[in-house]
Parts: sequence; structure tokens; C-alpha cells
Amino acid sequence: MKRNTFIFGCAIGAVAPAIAHLLTLFTSWNMMLGNKPLSLYVISALINLLLVRFFYRNALERSARGVVLITFVAALLLIFIMDIGIIQ
Repeated sequence: MKRNTFIFGCAIGAVAPAIAHLLTLFTSWNMMLGNKPLSLYVISALINLLLVRFFYRNALERSARGVVLITFVAALLLIFIMDIGIIQ
């Protein structure tokens, strides 16, 4: 797969939120971070923002757009889920 594609950016951008979600569900990292599941999601968003910076610096604009899309979709999904009350 080429590195400067929108699909590659989406795939790379989905890794950090997926890991954060799995860590929230199956580990006790929430207790170490003050029992706040949001902290892992914030860390994953920061990782994605660092990826965006890396991609733009290396002239990989299409990949950066994919990472940005996944980051915003994950943030909106998290806000929606918190509004419903699934995550507290």
C-alpha cells in the first residue's frame, strides 16, 4: 500500500483510538489514570495529531487528511456515546 493515500491515513489514524478503546475495556489503566476513561482517548487524539504533523512535514497530505478524518469521527463518536451515558 502506498504511504500517501487517504485509506492509509484512515488505517493508521484508527490504530490509536482502537488501542485506547481496548485498553479502556479490558485493562485497569482507568484506575491508574484517575478512573477517567476519557484520558486514554485524549492521549490517542494527541498521538493522531502528532501523526498529522509528521505526515504534513513529509509531504504526505492525503494520509494526513485520513488521520484527521478518523480523529474527528472518533471525537464525535465519543461525545455522542458520553451524551447517551454509556461511558461515564
